[in-house]
Amino acid sequence: MTTAIATEQHDGMAMTTGVTYCTILSTNYLPKALVLAETLREHEDGAGLTILFTDVARDDQLPQLAGVVCRSTASLGLTEREVLTLAMGYDLVEFATAVKPLLLKSLLEETEQVFYLDPDTYLTSPMSELAPALTASVGGILLTPHFLLPTPPEAGKNEGHLLTVGVFNLGFCGVDRRARDFLDWWWGHLRDECLYDPMAGLFVDQKWMDIGSTLWQAASLRHSGYNVGVTNLPERPLARDADGFYNSANGERLRLFHFHAFDATQPERLSVRFQHDDQSVLGDPAAIEGLCKEYAGLIVEHERVLPPAPAYPYLTDTRGRRISRQLRRAHRIGSLEATLPSPFVPAEADAYDTWRRSAWRPVARSLLADTGKSVRLVLPEEYDRARKRFPKVIEKLRPLFTKGVGAWR
Repeated sequence: MTTAIATEQHDGMAMTTGVTYCTILSTNYLPKALVLAETLREHEDGAGLTILFTDVARDDQLPQLAGVVCRSTASLGLTEREVLTLAMGYDLVEFATAVKPLLLKSLLEETEQVFYLDPDTYLTSPMSELAPALTASVGGILLTPHFLLPTPPEAGKNEGHLLTVGVFNLGFCGVDRRARDFLDWWWGHLRDECLYDPMAGLFVDQKWMDIGSTLWQAASLRHSGYNVGVTNLPERPLARDADGFYNSANGERLRLFHFHAFDATQPERLSVRFQHDDQSVLGDPAAIEGLCKEYAGLIVEHERVLPPAPAYPYLTDTRGRRISRQLRRAHRIGSLEATLPSPFVPAEADAYDTWRRSAWRPVARSLLADTGKSVRLVLPEEYDRARKRFPKVIEKLRPLFTKGVGAWR
């Protein structure tokens, strides 16, 4: 199947009544998202997919794609300056996950239920459980846990992994209009604290959901066919019959498979980053290989038709210098108190260079704060002795790590 290129944006495309499916990506992920859109049309009665492009700032720069509603960051309700500040303070993944509640809330103005799907998810059968489960939820929020059962000893990832990444896999979530206050709360944290910072207890948008799911009474979807991936396959071993893929442990059909770090040029590998020591725990090897090859073939076909993806525009400044993680952190912290020059605005290049030369100070403070956090966590007895012996020094240093983010707020 090929990618159809339309001559105009299909804003009035047919969608399932009262339901919208959406995803967020930078353009390099577009082939995978188009495969997702293709499977939505196939299994959800012609439903469309709304795509937010984090690397497209204006609507007139959007690609023209048949059967897909494309949105730029101009649709998020933020000023252009706010978007640039987020794009500087966060890396690509942090930025894309931070704006999720904004997209969901904006779509709820147009539809009753919104389901977010990561662009590398693949639909294999109708998701008939979703709308009823969301309607039945107390808070208008539907989530999928990473695990539904205690992990077996032979699993490559166990419950301890969730202490870092969170209980729920935010490659999927569903909300309805009852969740608007929750989305405001979520955005209130993700605006400044959508970070990959394990020492602060943060894993982009996911760890906040551990708290939000309780505060806002989210429902946990217990069907084992949703958000299946390489980490939870040991509890959901994959098999295939004439009707498609299913969980051989309980017979539930596979609905949504989440491909983590999948390379379409290596379809024999389920993930290029993670591999179980015992592949037999994942299910029928022929079923897994068949799923991977099926998905890879569709991706390759879309890649063949689409033009090459442009470079991520927020990777470098206007002088072509790659922006380091340390500079992003320094700019994010500084922007909380003042408007800093943007590395992405040519007219501000000189002012940004001046700030960049002075950024060694906030970078050093950040590194010192991380060192202080490490000492306090790893050497608690030594820290306590130092606090008692040198109270004035410790009190002077304390603000460096007590006025941070996440666990250090």
